[in-house]
Amino acid sequence: MDDFGRIRSAIADAARQAWTRLRDAHPDDDFYYFGLWTTPVAHRPAPTACSIQGLRLAAASYGEAGASVASESLRWDVNSSPHDLFGDAFFARLDPLFEAFGDPYDLPPATNRALLGAMEGALADLDAVGFFGAGAARLAVVVNVTMPAHERPGDALESARRLNPAAALERYEADLAASGVL
Repeated sequence: MDDFGRIRSAIADAARQAWTRLRDAHPDDDFYYFGLWTTPVAHRPAPTACSIQGLRLAAASYGEAGASVASESLRWDVNSSPHDLFGDAFFARLDPLFEAFGDPYDLPPATNRALLGAMEGALADLDAVGFFGAGAARLAVVVNVTMPAHERPGDALESARRLNPAAALERYEADLAASGVL
């Protein structure tokens, strides 16, 4: 197995552990998103997730801070989710694998693309074995790899289209279109 294959496998293992622990910690939450976010230069990924219950908590948190925010406007704002970075300790174990490539700002574009591909591939591998559910349960969850605040409009959707069945993306696509991202 090459370096990118090892990274892909390690990311899948970290994602498996993070998602499992999150669902165990919040068994009554209705999760609709699990993702990895990174940077355009492919720093090691960080996990994030969103649930209906977490969405309400995020909106309430804004309200307590004096800002009136409709919960639906936060639906895909993964960094506002109370589940953002849940399980990051599992991903911190990947640091040596990513650091072995050197300074991420000095990496050739092909290496960055391969690292991003390993991230997407890890989620695709988990999905292929039914880890994110089957049937209606799978269609209720969008999985994705994103680069918050750094991506071109539509990049998040391109990645999501590679990782999800079309029916899982209906709400995601509609919300992105309504927000003017597409």
